[in-house]
Amino acid sequence: MKDQNSIVFNWKGNPEQPLVSILCDAFNHENFIRETINGFLSQETNFPFEIIIHDDASTDTTASIIKEFAEQYPLIIKPVLQTVNQYSQKINFWSDVTFPKAKGKYIALCEGDDYWIDPLKLQKQVDFLESHEDFAITWTDFFMKKGDEMVPNEFKDSLPEIYTVDFDNLFVPYCTYTLTSVFRKSAVDPLDYKKFVYGKDNTLYALALCNGKGAYMNFQSSVYRWHPGGIYSLQKPFIQRYSSYLNVKEIYDNIPQSRTRNMERVMKRLLKASAFEALNTVNDKKLDNTKQRDAIKEFIDQAPLKAKIKFFIRSVKNKISG
Repeated sequence: MKDQNSIVFNWKGNPEQPLVSILCDAFNHENFIRETINGFLSQETNFPFEIIIHDDASTDTTASIIKEFAEQYPLIIKPVLQTVNQYSQKINFWSDVTFPKAKGKYIALCEGDDYWIDPLKLQKQVDFLESHEDFAITWTDFFMKKGDEMVPNEFKDSLPEIYTVDFDNLFVPYCTYTLTSVFRKSAVDPLDYKKFVYGKDNTLYALALCNGKGAYMNFQSSVYRWHPGGIYSLQKPFIQRYSSYLNVKEIYDNIPQSRTRNMERVMKRLLKASAFEALNTVNDKKLDNTKQRDAIKEFIDQAPLKAKIKFFIRSVKNKISG
């Protein structure tokens, strides 16, 4: 843990009235959560911020580590420690637990296994939003950490210093990662978010973009940790793709502003990828392949003739090799 004397908060304003609320969800992150919290505490800002950390009934020492930090920084760190796992109850941490507790004008998100490396991250993003009232949300570049390897993105060279994001280019490229996001609290109503059956972070972004533009800011502020214990990385490739398809389709169906050519193309790509991935397991009689069959049927119903032929050829090859 950082030495309290080594951290100086040069804030203007009342710490009990933070400008930014950092929302962090953690589960069995004992190997990562110290680095995550230290990344929050290392932020150099001229405004107060609060850190709301939600532990979802971890079975390791994550909750104890959070308590240690909360005892050292009681005005800044606000722990929410569950005794019953909320994820298994299909309760959304963000809309049901942490967002209602946030006091800030702005919300920053980062999960308990990711972390921030730029001490000016929050200051830069808040300064941008404060001076650009027509923007509702910001993201930044980041590294992906696989084991001990820090892998940079291609965005550093392929995107401009400020890349404006709206429904005409959302997810192209996919540079809108949760760990870097900072958005106006007023731009998203958690009650709207709860209406979505397949809600993900993408849903949050879409709701925010209904109330302003998005800005990708081209500096590397954070580290996305890829590890076997991550919720997303544990999912099978088909589930990853198909759940993303259902999520984007739900956004398209329920948010009129999202009905652009770009979003239509994103949906088609995700459905195609889901259908082709489904071929790997759809004939396994030991599995419940209802979703795989649904994805294949929906793809076949929509696909042009050339794509159907390619799909049929692949399915025959899979049967022969199987």
